[in-house]
Amino acid sequence: MNTANLTRDLADAVHQLAETTCDFSDADLEQPWRWRAHDEGVRFALIGAYHELCDLAQSLEAERARQGPSRTLAQRALASFHAAYRDLQILLLRRDNALFDRRPAVGEWAIRAILRHTVNTQRTFFTLVHYGLARQRNGGEQSPRLPQGEVERVLGDEAEFVEIYEQGSVAQMLAYFDRLHRRTLDEFMHISDEEIRAPSVWWEGQPYGLRYRLQRMDAHLRQHTVQVEKTLQALGQPPNEARRLLRLVYRALADVESALLGVPDLGRAQREALAQRIAGYAQSAAAVTAQARALAAAVADGDGETVEALLADNPELANAVNHDLALLLMDAIYRGHEAIAHRLIDAGAWLGIFPASALGLEEKAKTLVEEWPERLNAVSRDGFTPLQLACYFGRESLALWLMEQGADINAVAQNGQRIQPIHAAAACGSVRLVRALLARGADVNARQQQDFTPLHAAAQSGNVALAETLLDHGADLMARDSTGRTPADVAREAQQAAVLALLQRRQTGTTRASG
Repeated sequence: MNTANLTRDLADAVHQLAETTCDFSDADLEQPWRWRAHDEGVRFALIGAYHELCDLAQSLEAERARQGPSRTLAQRALASFHAAYRDLQILLLRRDNALFDRRPAVGEWAIRAILRHTVNTQRTFFTLVHYGLARQRNGGEQSPRLPQGEVERVLGDEAEFVEIYEQGSVAQMLAYFDRLHRRTLDEFMHISDEEIRAPSVWWEGQPYGLRYRLQRMDAHLRQHTVQVEKTLQALGQPPNEARRLLRLVYRALADVESALLGVPDLGRAQREALAQRIAGYAQSAAAVTAQARALAAAVADGDGETVEALLADNPELANAVNHDLALLLMDAIYRGHEAIAHRLIDAGAWLGIFPASALGLEEKAKTLVEEWPERLNAVSRDGFTPLQLACYFGRESLALWLMEQGADINAVAQNGQRIQPIHAAAACGSVRLVRALLARGADVNARQQQDFTPLHAAAQSGNVALAETLLDHGADLMARDSTGRTPADVAREAQQAAVLALLQRRQTGTTRASG
């Protein structure tokens, strides 16, 4: 039996899924996608595939237990070895030639060198088992010690191997490794429990049974898989979430394939059906991520026509995210594309407390807070509270209601901007909101990013009424930002003559009063 055909359709489908998704970003994995009842994003194309492969593997094991034959010791050892091989495969998938030749540090191996050592040792392990098995089957009269030149006699001239692993491409190296791996499974899966005790002697100088040799194949491969993983980490190529999930998928695929060692026709119909589903997952995931990227670009550009077309084709894209993992609904709001934001809502975008606050959708926001009061001071993924958003976008009525419900008026944004509600209200120019916040104890001289105060913001925008309100409540005329500028300096740079005159008059008045 040729193991290359053992689960060809299923393995091809899994490889297609891996090729499609292994370089997906976290944002790609967040895009809208459903597996059965789980509406949790494209990552469930991988998690779902893993789930179904595990289910199939367990079903095949149960069926084999009923029908027989039970797995031999050799098949059990090869199953573990095959799982190790699949694990290394996903680590190396779609890596370029240059990466294989980069050393992580002086004196350490590049991945090419790790592979050369791993496969070269595998050649010897294979030959040890091959020779020991042949010796056993021929009556055991020859010496158990591996003869000189036996590796080349069994596996061909070493020159071909050396040329591939010193000068060949990644594809050539992996293809050679795959051929050796398949031959290992093909030739050794039928070793009986009696034969597996046959001795072999290598550099150790003492005999070890063939079972030990098969186990060493597995352990040695896992040892250098860890080395590859460490090397990739050192080279700045740690596994992303997609590859971590795909390692689970490949492990489950190996379990299915291992259940078939010696019984290749077991569960053929189920395997073919699963292969079709997984191939469909790959195609669907690729399509959704491409559409989501196009929609994100259209939202960013304010291209309502393209947004309309994409949502008409797939309304579930309304809950897509951009490359920063922000919902496109919030991205549209931040960019001032309210018409697009409402189109996303109409298509089914999730309308939580944050977009409701930013858009001033009072009834929705009130319902959400009344359902769960903790939402009042919840923090969005990008670090803002509902009150900060309502203030920034000038949703005065809603912002006042949030204050009345006890929203934290001094909450600091959990991001680099470090804004408080008073900064947000000053940024939108709402004197009414600033007065309401000050009346409730907001700090008139609160500092945000770059040590900007609300008065700096009023000076920059030229809002005289806002500046007067802040000054009347004790705003510091001489407060300096991180570059040393006072509000008057900012007004001068922004050419805001009216507010500059106000600040200068107040400064003169302060100086006279102190004099």
